[in-house]
Amino acid sequence: MLTQKLQLHIEGLLHGYSQVFFARSKWYGALLLLVSFADWRIGLAGLLAVVFTNLLAEVLSLSSFFIAEGIYGFSAALVGMGIGATFQLNTFFFLTLALSAFLILLTTKLFKGLLDKYKLPFLGLPFVTTFWLILLAAKFFTALHYRAIDTYVPLSFIQRFSDYILQLNLPEVVVTFLRSLGAVFFQPNVAAGLLIATGLLLYSRITFTLAALGLGAAYIFYHIAGINTAELNKVLVGSNYFFAAIAIGGFYLIPNVYSYVLAVCMVPLVAALHYSLTYIFGMFMLPVYTTGFTLATILLLYLLSWRVNPQHLIQVIYQYCSPEQNLRHYLVTKENYRYSKFFPVSLPFWGEWMVSQGHEGKITHLGDWSKAFDFIVLDQEMKSYQNTGTKPEDFYCYDKPVLSPGEGQVVVIEDGIEENSVADVNLQKNWGNTVIISHGNGLYSQLSHLKKGSIKVKMGEYVYRGTPLATCGNSGRSPEPHIHFQLQTIPMIGAKTLDYPLASYVVRNNNNYELKIFEKPAEGEFIRPAEINQVLERAFYLLPGMKMKWVRDGVAENWEVFTDAWNRTYIYSYEYKSTAWFANDGVVFKFLDFEGSNKSFLYHFYLGCYKVFLGYYQDLKLPGTLPVSFLHNSAAEFVTDFIRPFYQPLRTEFKLHYTENKTLNNSGSILLQSVSAAKVGNTNLRQLSFTISVNESGLNSIIVQEGENKWEAVCAKL
Repeated sequence: MLTQKLQLHIEGLLHGYSQVFFARSKWYGALLLLVSFADWRIGLAGLLAVVFTNLLAEVLSLSSFFIAEGIYGFSAALVGMGIGATFQLNTFFFLTLALSAFLILLTTKLFKGLLDKYKLPFLGLPFVTTFWLILLAAKFFTALHYRAIDTYVPLSFIQRFSDYILQLNLPEVVVTFLRSLGAVFFQPNVAAGLLIATGLLLYSRITFTLAALGLGAAYIFYHIAGINTAELNKVLVGSNYFFAAIAIGGFYLIPNVYSYVLAVCMVPLVAALHYSLTYIFGMFMLPVYTTGFTLATILLLYLLSWRVNPQHLIQVIYQYCSPEQNLRHYLVTKENYRYSKFFPVSLPFWGEWMVSQGHEGKITHLGDWSKAFDFIVLDQEMKSYQNTGTKPEDFYCYDKPVLSPGEGQVVVIEDGIEENSVADVNLQKNWGNTVIISHGNGLYSQLSHLKKGSIKVKMGEYVYRGTPLATCGNSGRSPEPHIHFQLQTIPMIGAKTLDYPLASYVVRNNNNYELKIFEKPAEGEFIRPAEINQVLERAFYLLPGMKMKWVRDGVAENWEVFTDAWNRTYIYSYEYKSTAWFANDGVVFKFLDFEGSNKSFLYHFYLGCYKVFLGYYQDLKLPGTLPVSFLHNSAAEFVTDFIRPFYQPLRTEFKLHYTENKTLNNSGSILLQSVSAAKVGNTNLRQLSFTISVNESGLNSIIVQEGENKWEAVCAKL
């Protein structure tokens, strides 16, 4: 218990310091903590303020998560360093630090409560408010003595290092950038700034670039506006601009060219707020510090929350405290959830049919009715009928079951229209016998040209995907039997069609099969519903609470399946403390994300089974795209991080090949082969090959090969 509490407070301390620069990193937090001791009084005051605040939060039974994440700590660090830079050390000084801890908790909870309902961050509001309260109270605390303005003396080696840097005659804007970074910790010297900048560069290239961009834009704006650029060197003045650029350019918004432009455009707004607030609060002798950046960021995010159709400026949903991570997760999520807004619509039949007329068809799918499908059945000779083909009964699709494409309620039925003779049409009852189903949220499906008297459902009946509705007929404007299928927005026969994808289906091209996910069949394609193989279905049916043990070279790795607070299902590896999130819609098992050790077998399982279709078609190939950062070397990633918001030079491809099926009556084994390869153009940087074996008991074994290195892991469900 003691060890856990100590670990909690160490994490809270280090994360608190790193949170100042929108980071979540213990090593960067440790670096910033050390930098703060360039003036030991300032460093000690900041350290004690964080410790006091987190201890008080624990005593008051506040969230340990907030403590560990540094939510209280970052404000405490800034307030403590501000007190250390402003007042002399004595007994009452330490009492003031303890008082500030209480005020930080109060103001943090206050602003969090006020802004949370608008999904807005509180940023530096607790810091500035608490420091103002301390400064105002200090006018009456006669035991609290101010430090002389010229008493800031950094450690001697820091001063020597700073002098050396200044002798290099660096451009003024670079020196200003370094001084303003150091000034965040109330120590405006270039050596402290260089250490902070170096750590920031190692932690995040995007954050570093945005910080430099923000300060550089402010430097230019100050020249244009006639403001002395030396102002940027003052404590927490220049930081307004690089904090605003970091926040808008890559922390709260997904980094891209639009967020970078907006980050630059923030400079005049931040400057206007900073100097107007400086004038107002100067009457009370209160420094505004980061108030300009804080208000500008909150107001802009509030404005963006009112957009009707967000496109180019994409707000971050899950915060990973790293622009690179935010971008990577967005790209993964965009790929995984790009069709999550669509209701899953399936094909309305069993077996293989051909699209005789697709979208923008040349016969009847024109104008407002262009987004529809017609389906027929062909034999190996590409004929749609047997015998002479002079009777509807000669056609292969005639009287075949027509199924509900999804769950919903039957809202329109028209029956009793006579069947046409072959080559004849009924122009008065154009759509023939028809069923319309409401799938909710304004989506309706229409199935027409049904056989007279074959409709099996009733008005108002609730049906499910695959429920038999009727059989294929030849009624209405139908010269030969076929199914007409369309999606629409109103419950009216013959309504305007809706351009809408089908959830999943399999396309056959000669003897090759391809799975399509939320796409639209093309005219002339041979398609069928995705038929699920029960062996594969059972193997990848991973429910919360399920436990597995994988053994590699005699060493075991234990997994358990959980569901998180966002209702996302994931596998957790106990030995490596790694997590892999996944989804299973009954057709495709797909990993959504991974965090943890690349030495774990869970990491290799993620790469090898990234996307698995739960049906089996011999030689079916299933392509996919892995998150860009998983398989590349660190040097390549470091360099490309600078341009990744604008262009993705590295890509990681995934391919799954269905090679062997020895199942019979849902028993036996299936062999799958997959490849994950990191590429630049057509050049492989790294490639991993996997052979996945499953049987009626579930996942059996996975063989992993990279170059000459080959090993196997065997699974045992617990």
